[in-house]
Amino acid sequence: MMQSQVTSNLPRVHIRALARLQHIHEAISAGQCPSLRDLTESIGRTARTLKRDLRSLREDFHAPLIYDYQRKGFRYTEPGWQLPPARLSEGELLAFFTAHHVLQAIGHKPEALLLRNALAKLAAFLPEHIAFDPRALSTALTFQPLPYMTVEPYVLRTLTQAAMAQRTMFMHYHSQERNELTERKIDALHLHNFAGDWYVIAFDHRRQEVREFHVGRIRLLETTEDFFIPPPAWNAADYLRQGFFMMRGGRLTTVSLLFDAYQARWIRERHTFHEDEQREELPNGELRLLFPVGSNGLEAVARFCLTYAGHCRVEKPAALRKLVYDRLQQALQHHQEG
Repeated sequence: MMQSQVTSNLPRVHIRALARLQHIHEAISAGQCPSLRDLTESIGRTARTLKRDLRSLREDFHAPLIYDYQRKGFRYTEPGWQLPPARLSEGELLAFFTAHHVLQAIGHKPEALLLRNALAKLAAFLPEHIAFDPRALSTALTFQPLPYMTVEPYVLRTLTQAAMAQRTMFMHYHSQERNELTERKIDALHLHNFAGDWYVIAFDHRRQEVREFHVGRIRLLETTEDFFIPPPAWNAADYLRQGFFMMRGGRLTTVSLLFDAYQARWIRERHTFHEDEQREELPNGELRLLFPVGSNGLEAVARFCLTYAGHCRVEKPAALRKLVYDRLQQALQHHQEG
């Protein structure tokens, strides 16, 4: 069995600098004898930056690099010299190619496209002797993403920049509940990905409260000239734990769910359903799950309970018990024979 290699011959250099070094190395290795001007034009960085990169090649990577005054460019005194390859462990290689395979499975998602570009840059530093057939991995691994809405990359990028710069945004947003297009001014506070879908948590100028907007329902997005200050004591982690899945808000209440001994075996396997949850093991094998949630999140909790219908009982609050009962009655009416 091949032994794992966990060391690296590469100095600690930023990935962007490594990409530039690789570009310089390829130009010199090809016998082009590039000048500093050639490199600045082809890479698009300043002469100062490229001088620093050339010095790094000599001092950090010990490249046999000289300036050839006759040819007026840089060349190696040892033909065939190569940048030291990144030495990866078997686990790291598997993770690398698994990530590549996942991106192929969900390649039309905008964040996957961005990650693919990053992987392409990293691939340049893999040892040349490594051969990989993606078809082989396809026979061993498959990935089936949950249904999701397509999001334009520029929308995510613009929202992220606005959140960091604290700039107010103007948008056209389609409300699914009312099935209408609305105009909003928002202060983007945080971007959150839940089950593959992107949400922007923002202060809504119209409602004068912090709300969540599905990024896939944004039809138009513009950056205004206005800046904003986040609400006092704003904390994304504290805000997210107040709800269940992507529904939150309202008066905080404690939910208590009882899973029978059969279903409890599967519930125990799951790490957490809520960040502040508590679990109580009962003598008969049943499991009690308790967690706080805003009253607006009870609808999401009800859907969660119905997933385990027949094996999950709502103990409290009463509003949640009634919600689950009404949903079950409605489902029964839809499926009655006649």
